[in-house]
Amino acid sequence: MKVEHVKGNTWTLIDWEYIPFYKVDESHCILLDTGTHEQREDLENTLLDLGLTPIGMVGSHAHIDHMGSFGYFQRKYGAKLALTLGEAGQIYSHIGLHLQYSNLALEEFPKYPELYTAPCLPDIIVLPGEEEVEVCGVTFGLIRTPGHTVDHVCIRTPDNVLYLGDAMMTGRTLHRSKFPYAFDVGVYLDSLGKLRMAEADKFIVAHQGVYDEILPFIDLELRFMTTRMVELLDLVPPGGFTTPKLMTQAMCRKYRIHSESVRTMAYYESAGGIYIHYLVGQGYLESYVEEDQIRYRLTQLARDRDKPKGDGLPKAGLFGALPMEENK
Repeated sequence: MKVEHVKGNTWTLIDWEYIPFYKVDESHCILLDTGTHEQREDLENTLLDLGLTPIGMVGSHAHIDHMGSFGYFQRKYGAKLALTLGEAGQIYSHIGLHLQYSNLALEEFPKYPELYTAPCLPDIIVLPGEEEVEVCGVTFGLIRTPGHTVDHVCIRTPDNVLYLGDAMMTGRTLHRSKFPYAFDVGVYLDSLGKLRMAEADKFIVAHQGVYDEILPFIDLELRFMTTRMVELLDLVPPGGFTTPKLMTQAMCRKYRIHSESVRTMAYYESAGGIYIHYLVGQGYLESYVEEDQIRYRLTQLARDRDKPKGDGLPKAGLFGALPMEENK
């Protein structure tokens, strides 16, 4: 992996995602996330080449592309792991991980080393309301940014460098992923609003880059998500209905998503359902039961959205709404 000095004792490893670390001294470091299971060998070898031993880890969240080696570094190096309470509860066991990967039977987990080897118990659990955590004598600041996951945090090093994890994505990543994942879209948008006010000397974005300023990226993401949700409404047949499965099919056709992977398609089905729930909460879709299934249809508010109203999507914390007709 390439290595980039960010500021002071804060550095980052560069791969298809960025993995920051803080140098405690010339031979020890604290990792901010650990990347994927597949990146482990490169990560470990790069640290060895730098003469660094990981003695601690601070996790932004418990998604598989960020916590792939939490348990491994705990067991091999005795590295102390700090996680928020909500994230810790999801990776202490396979059944906890099953909350995220319910499209797989638990019996299938051994087929996926990144899942089967992941469960671990953090050494330090950050409780709700706590805004900093001390790991191996180093104090890191925290900004609570739930939404992408239930208890996601951004991590501030002593050098005033803010690692954002997945609380924000850059433009090229947004377009590549098609739909940024959020456990709860409304909460995710509120967290973006909070980050809009955040200050730091440098910002590290996992997906991906080191920046002096993130405000343009946040505003781009807000507009991107607004546009996506308006487009999703256009995928619901007028006078008809949709379901998460039907929405997935429509999304795949519109955005040319093709995959034979069950896990990939399960992701898009999950994302479709999450965005549907947000649109229901905003009053643009309504749910009902027919033929023994939950269906969703456009509301009058959605049908009138071409008429100038002055309000639109999304309503998110500090943000005013974008008129929906601007996105047509």
